[in-house]
Amino acid sequence: MKFFSEILGDFVDLPEEPRRIVSLAPDITDALFRLNLDDRIIGVSLYCNRPKGKTSNLPRVGAYLNVLWDKLKELEPDIVFLTTGAQRKTALEVLNRGFPAVALPLPNSVFGILENLRKVGVITGRLEIAENLAIELLGVLNSLKEREIKARVYYEIDLGGEITAGGPSYITNALRILGLENIYSFKTESYFKPDDMETKSLKPDLIIYEPKPERRYKAEDIERSLRERFGDIPIIITEPDFLAHYGPSLIDEVLPDLKRKLEKFFQR
Repeated sequence: MKFFSEILGDFVDLPEEPRRIVSLAPDITDALFRLNLDDRIIGVSLYCNRPKGKTSNLPRVGAYLNVLWDKLKELEPDIVFLTTGAQRKTALEVLNRGFPAVALPLPNSVFGILENLRKVGVITGRLEIAENLAIELLGVLNSLKEREIKARVYYEIDLGGEITAGGPSYITNALRILGLENIYSFKTESYFKPDDMETKSLKPDLIIYEPKPERRYKAEDIERSLRERFGDIPIIITEPDFLAHYGPSLIDEVLPDLKRKLEKFFQR
């Protein structure tokens, strides 16, 4: 199969139906399982934890930016999946070391998640399953869609420091679907380190905070810290790997869960 690689600007040769798949991207790992490719996935990254309960017994071939090259060579993959963005250099190194690799683009909207799902379906010979699943997920999005904005929200994730999302991010798009206006939707950067004074000046109605997976802070400590920075603003603390996950599970697991949390919040 000839597949156009955006990071190379050229076509790469891939097997028609890869049998030994390694995924170093959590979103693609999620998509692979949703396409019933469980028996072909031979390795994943440290952060590939969705679908929940599916990846726990698989070999970990590295983290998001680091690869255990000896382990990868030992597994002899037919294909290695990555994404662009922060993983671009890693993807190039995978290719330069002689492994067949595909890097799919980071989605800029929820609909980009569906497009990547379709691409994974094309590459793995599961196009029909992928398209049917995409239609189901569109139905979920339609059921979640709020027709009016209910609150202006500040979203923050701990990535070893404070990071928030701007207008060209799937997170801003996902929040809008749920009736939330990202206070930083006017920013042209997808992700950036926010300024607390600017955040306060934008007067959010609600803070959504996502902790880092490996950090073990208590919820009351997180709330205390956020109130010291921003004052008495309502706060929703999510579980780790929540809105930061941009695989299919974002649509039919994460967003419905967040909507339930929001409904409880608005009923107060």
